Parts: sequence; structure tokens; C-alpha cells
Amino acid sequence: MPKSRKSVLACAFAAIVLAAPALSAQVHITMKAWHEPVLMDTLRQDHHLQASPAQVYEAALKAFAQLDIPTGRTDGKKGIIGSERFERMRVLVGLPMSRSFNCGEGPTGAHADSYRLEVAVVAWVAEDKPGTKLSLATIASGRDISGVNRIAKECPSTGTVEMKLLEAITKIVGG
Repeated sequence: MPKSRKSVLACAFAAIVLAAPALSAQVHITMKAWHEPVLMDTLRQDHHLQASPAQVYEAALKAFAQLDIPTGRTDGKKGIIGSERFERMRVLVGLPMSRSFNCGEGPTGAHADSYRLEVAVVAWVAEDKPGTKLSLATIASGRDISGVNRIAKECPSTGTVEMKLLEAITKIVGG
């Protein structure tokens, strides 16, 4: 390979590495519907809030509790709140599961409403002067409970859980 091409590739690689989020902020979740861990960072939706990072972090913890989303791993220094994985059926954040996740449809309607879903929710809080950047991501893996050998299905988020969390956090921090 000519030197000029090598240097172009090296510069491109360096740009990708420098543009990638810090490794400490990456969250990988292993779920039955995927063969590889899901990199939650690739799913996150970013929002800007005028409150301080500490206020947003505390508000996010309260919002998780208000919406009955369990918190597992939290890291105040890195600004991460994670639910890890939890299982739910029928209702999440006060709404039918099909409002939050798309697992496909069958003869009786949306699979999300009848499947047992393994859910992961993650919030990232980072300083973003002025104010704070709040990022949210949710994903689920669904399993038909009517049989023992059912293959787990991918259930991407519709954005409802993220919006409910954003609304609750915004309300707590006052705008």
C-alpha cells in the first residue's frame, strides 16, 4: 500500500476513534433476541435541559422510580443510570406494552401485549454548557409465554418510554 494511502487510512481511523463516545459511557446489554450484546449508545436519543447535571441525574433517578422502572447499575461519576434488564408483561409506564415496543403482530394483535418482555432502559447525564445533555435508550426482547420452546423476538422501542422519562425528568427539574 502506498504511503499516502496508509496515512489517509491512519487519519480516518484516528478521526473515528476521536469522534467515538468515551468507552466509559458505553453500555452493552445482552438479550436473548440478539446474538451479540446490544450497544445501547447507538440507540440513545439526546435532549438538552437547562438544569445542572446533578439536578438532572437526581431527577432521572426519581423519574425511574415514579414510572416503576427498576434501576440496577448506576454510576453518578459517569452519569449513567441503567435498569439492566427486567421483565414485564402487559403494562409499562402506565401504558400497554405495544405502545412502547414493536414485537410484531399476530392473529390476536400486537405480540408485545401478550409476550413476556425483557426490557433495558438507560439514561446518560452529561454536562453540556449551558445546561445538561440527557440521553435515553430503551430496548426489549420478547418471548411468547404460550410454549416452552419459543424463540425470543427483537422488540425495538417506539420511543414512548423515553418520552415518558423525559417528561417526568423535565417536570421534576422545572422545565
